[in-house]
Amino acid sequence: MKNRIIVGVLKLFGCLLLLAASAGAQWNQLNPVKAVKQQADGVVFTMDRGTLRLEVCADSIVRVTYAPGATFPDTPQYVVTKNTWAPAPFTFTSDDKSATIATGKLKITITKNDGAILFADASGGKLFQDYDRTLTPATVNGEQTYHSEVFSNLWDSNEAFYGLGQHQAGVWNYHGEDVDISQDNTNISVPVVLSSRGYGIFWNNPSRSRFNNRFPHALYLSAEVADTVDYYFLYGPDFDKIIASYREMTGAAPLFGKWAYGYWQCKNKYNSEDEVLAVAKKYRDQKIPVDNIVQDWFWWNHMGEPVFNKNYPDPKGMIDQLHKLDFHIMFSFWPYFDPPSPVYDDMASKGYFIDKTVVGGFHPQGMALYDAFNPAARKYYWNLINTGLFQLGADAWWLDTDEPETEGRQTPILVNNKVSIGSGARYADLFPLMTTTAVYEGQRSATDQKRVFILSRSAYAGVQRNSVSAWSGDVESNWLAFARQIPAGLNFELSGLPYWTTDIGGFINGGNPDDPAYRELYIRWFEYGSFCPIFRAHGTRTTNQNEIWSYGADAQTILTSYDRLRYRLLPYIYSMGWMTTDQGYTPMRALAMDFRTDVRAQNIGDEYMFGPAILVAPVTEPGATVRHLYLPKAKWYDFWTGKAVDGGAAIDTAAPIERMPLFVRAGSILPMGPDVQWASEKPADPIELRVYAGADGHFTLYEDQGDTYNYEKGAFATIAFAWDDASHTLTIGERKGSFTGMLGKRTFHIVFVGAGHGAGIDPSATADKTMEYTGAQVSVVR
Repeated sequence: MKNRIIVGVLKLFGCLLLLAASAGAQWNQLNPVKAVKQQADGVVFTMDRGTLRLEVCADSIVRVTYAPGATFPDTPQYVVTKNTWAPAPFTFTSDDKSATIATGKLKITITKNDGAILFADASGGKLFQDYDRTLTPATVNGEQTYHSEVFSNLWDSNEAFYGLGQHQAGVWNYHGEDVDISQDNTNISVPVVLSSRGYGIFWNNPSRSRFNNRFPHALYLSAEVADTVDYYFLYGPDFDKIIASYREMTGAAPLFGKWAYGYWQCKNKYNSEDEVLAVAKKYRDQKIPVDNIVQDWFWWNHMGEPVFNKNYPDPKGMIDQLHKLDFHIMFSFWPYFDPPSPVYDDMASKGYFIDKTVVGGFHPQGMALYDAFNPAARKYYWNLINTGLFQLGADAWWLDTDEPETEGRQTPILVNNKVSIGSGARYADLFPLMTTTAVYEGQRSATDQKRVFILSRSAYAGVQRNSVSAWSGDVESNWLAFARQIPAGLNFELSGLPYWTTDIGGFINGGNPDDPAYRELYIRWFEYGSFCPIFRAHGTRTTNQNEIWSYGADAQTILTSYDRLRYRLLPYIYSMGWMTTDQGYTPMRALAMDFRTDVRAQNIGDEYMFGPAILVAPVTEPGATVRHLYLPKAKWYDFWTGKAVDGGAAIDTAAPIERMPLFVRAGSILPMGPDVQWASEKPADPIELRVYAGADGHFTLYEDQGDTYNYEKGAFATIAFAWDDASHTLTIGERKGSFTGMLGKRTFHIVFVGAGHGAGIDPSATADKTMEYTGAQVSVVR
């Protein structure tokens, strides 16, 4: 009897699912297929209302567009840069009920009675179903346009959703959530969503949009301004494959100068060139590793006019002295311009402003936002930076407030203004891409001898091609804000943008370096920051001090140890930078990236992999001395002790104030360089190769000149390492490539990690093997 009841319940549940699936969007009229036409790159469907097109870009990439009429408007594309694709083989079949497109990776079925699109893998397993898509006439900012929407019924799915940029609610998995895809300080909107089912969607619309899954069984993707419904379906199933496809469409992320992967010293703000130089000299005197120092706002007389104020009497001399100290310097530069100045007047006369403030306050009345959508204005903007900063020797650009910021008003500036290419509402999320394009293209046109680095408070799809690292904005200085940065950063990374950082210690609300409670927060945040793609301190402090020595002797010891660790790991980190450029890799990796089918890993947003080897578990609770964490199924090694731990379970591990839990996956080969004070102080020789036995593994060491674009011309070298666990053999492969200044001969200290051996920050006291390497393949048996 009991079994019969269970069977009955299961049948009833199955019927409910079928009814829900067949119901679709019951409040919208069906939109059946009237005619079908196969084309060389896909299929066009004439619908009862409008026209649907599926373009097969690759065996795992399909573009879906739906237009209200019989033709497709020629909408300009600012994000997607790949306009042509090599022919992708596909088959097409059609009968009275449905039409099917099949590639080697995907099977796409369009039902003719309602126009629903089912995406499945090659074996027929359901991935995503576009049940209904609508274009509703609307008037937005004076333009006759459409609101667009896609509906997907999720009654048969509990999949996890990730990406969508960086948001501050502390949410990791967006299943059951509602997210505005709209720019704001601390909220970066990128219309890319990935599913634990192994697919991604790039919503190709730069107006304000929305991901709405607040009822978990229904997903809506919508946009405020649209000519068409337009999205790309990206299949993996591995997340790395999805992100690589996205970057193939929107541009690869260039490699930063090696110095950019080191430590960035910053605060709100340095007030004179004497202060900047004194801080730089003290770092060198105390032998604390650092590569970069940052000049925040108000070094100018008038915002937007690159003329230094009286506290910087010799800016070129300051920059030259910093370079002699082996520092790089980054300057803040805003997209806003204050009156009165000759620059302001000239830009106003040329029509380069979008809008101006109407009331004076912190910023003056008449402060104007420049039109980054205007190519001439972008060129003008770069020329200001070029003549005022770059030609003096400045190294990097901090593009602040480039959402663009709209203080005191919820509606963004662009939504009710015109820009040079049309209605600002149509391009409401696009400003960060356009203004970073101005600087990236400007510097690339000026020289190929210095790599571009841009720190941007906002971002959008495609900014990775402009050498951009975003940061999480003006976050608060408290434990809650700190904890929320971890899922925010991981979702940002899963949006296809690889470089990200935070203000270590938070930006606002009472960070006091003399307060023991704040010191604890700062230490924990700094530990986490040392394992972010970009390692940068910044913030407003009550003492106006934010250097490593500002937090007391005990804190300085801990902070310096993590700084040292960052620099010892530079061979690993810089090689990851190359993987990011060359392979579309993601350096800060949610567990769901490497353990996608592990449901527990799918729902963990407070730990992550830093590259292929290191699992990072930040400590976000005050007073904690133990960290509860999950190790996915694998063999792991405690970085601090060398002790092996079996995964597939949660553990409690020691986490005193000086220790952030780090675990290294078996099969990892971790190259660690010598102690250095800055990234290019000396070649990475000798390298300690830590081998973590228990699984096969590999890693490729990448090296080049460190700060030119010669790598784009092939001037670089790689050395492949491989560990065969069965034979206990480490193979150091033949060196591939060369570059000016390359080491012809080098030393590898090989350490087979175990309890108490090959653990912690310091170089191992004894190596298991020492190899003198000249470029030929060699093997070492344990």
